[in-house]
Amino acid sequence: MVRSIKEINDKYDYDDEYPQGEGDSEQVACGQNGTYNELQYIYDNYLKPEIDKKKITKQDAIDALDSACSSLSNPRDREDFYNHLETELGITI
Repeated sequence: MVRSIKEINDKYDYDDEYPQGEGDSEQVACGQNGTYNELQYIYDNYLKPEIDKKKITKQDAIDALDSACSSLSNPRDREDFYNHLETELGITI
């Protein structure tokens, strides 16, 4: 069981060869490239508000991110990624 976004990122090698490149916004990167951490962005903007409302727990959010990263084929389509999180957590993103 992972307990942090860092632990998820550490599982994946990520080299952003096309930063903000064509089609980049349509995909989700599991892993961290320099200071860019997409999983942290998703957590902060979509999952943390649900944690604050007590609809999900922090561990639920971490587990769902880990599950999406491990079960979706790379490159991970953003819509599929968010749908996976919604299904796992029972929330709307």
